[in-house]
Amino acid sequence: MKVHQLEQFYKENVGRFKEQMKKQEKERLEQVRKQVREEQKALYEKKLQESREARQRELRLIQEELMRITEQAAGLKAQIDRALVGKEE
Repeated sequence: MKVHQLEQFYKENVGRFKEQMKKQEKERLEQVRKQVREEQKALYEKKLQESREARQRELRLIQEELMRITEQAAGLKAQIDRALVGKEE
């Protein structure tokens, strides 16, 4: 081979090599982006689930407090009724 042919061969192969490297880097970056999106989605879903659980716990506590107040009010009403019946006699 002549020197010119070798230089041409070298340039073509270096060009192909650079293109292949760019393509691989682009694919790698896309995979990294995809992985980051998946991790962010998983984190968001986890936080959303934690938030729902916290809200349910809070609602359960409120419901228990309302039940306690209702029972207390029923007890007070019964006391008042007994006191009124005792006054009438």
